[in-house]
Amino acid sequence: MKTLQITDQEARKLYKTSNDEWKGILERHYGKKFFSQDVNDRIDGWEDMMAETGRPDVPEFVDLPEDLRDHFQKYYRVIVMNEAYNQGEKMDIYNTNIYRHFPWFRTNGSASGFAFGGAFYDYSLASAGSGSRLALKSEKSVKVIGTKHIDIMREYLES
Repeated sequence: MKTLQITDQEARKLYKTSNDEWKGILERHYGKKFFSQDVNDRIDGWEDMMAETGRPDVPEFVDLPEDLRDHFQKYYRVIVMNEAYNQGEKMDIYNTNIYRHFPWFRTNGSASGFAFGGAFYDYSLASAGSGSRLALKSEKSVKVIGTKHIDIMREYLES
């Protein structure tokens, strides 16, 4: 007998597309609650984001000029974070029937004055305030990112 080993991310992906028989098998091994847990509740930090996406830790970007590496490392973290909260779903910038949500931050000019200002959405305008790769599919995820992971966003926006 052979044993199949899959990651949590692979199990969630497989569950979404499985028939009832395979869903039952997966539920016996992982528990039903595992597949119903909201992504906003199961991600606590960077390690969870990497596990959710299957992405590795931040690359060194050694092929880039040294003065650009820090920016791209921080951008990578934001991309992985958004990919995790969007559960791998790519936001279609050409589909005017879907909302793309993004966080809005406020500053007062001081280092201590960076704060989450709210969640906004846009479905067709080019002036959405962020690229489609940085858009999120739910307002709830925006609020989580804007509060729980504000450090990742702040580091990126300051880079």
